[in-house]
Amino acid sequence: MLVSADALISLLRSAGPAAETDFGKQLGTEIGRLVSERLGSVDSASIEEIAEHLGGELALLGLGSLTVEQWGRALVLRFDHCPLAREGAPLLARVIEGAVQRALSRTVTAVVVDSEEDVVRVALLGGQAAERVSRWLSSGVGYAEALGRLQAPGGAA
Repeated sequence: MLVSADALISLLRSAGPAAETDFGKQLGTEIGRLVSERLGSVDSASIEEIAEHLGGELALLGLGSLTVEQWGRALVLRFDHCPLAREGAPLLARVIEGAVQRALSRTVTAVVVDSEEDVVRVALLGGQAAERVSRWLSSGVGYAEALGRLQAPGGAA
């Protein structure tokens, strides 16, 4: 079944934040399962191999083209041609959290650090680092500076 991004976002908004989170994580969990099955053992896979398989699954869903960016100790997933840019970016973050949890058995917080026309950047961070970056972003700090601050002593990604 094909559904436009706008229709999906509208439906999930009507259902509420908990439903959006649940839907995103369930979808991500299924993506993570597929990635894990295709790779066999993710423990021996490189970040490039994992990103290639994850990006392939997300592209098949129409979520854009994935590029991995390394910002010091922070890993940022960049999605070009993403239909969820802007309003749907939080849904994309929940999808990523579910996929990483299932494929890598790691709990991360996916923080949307940048969302513009059709590009979304999602940082994969630990709990405290995610809180810091979210706080910095809401105070008006740009994403490059926020991610740079994590590299400073006590920044802890």
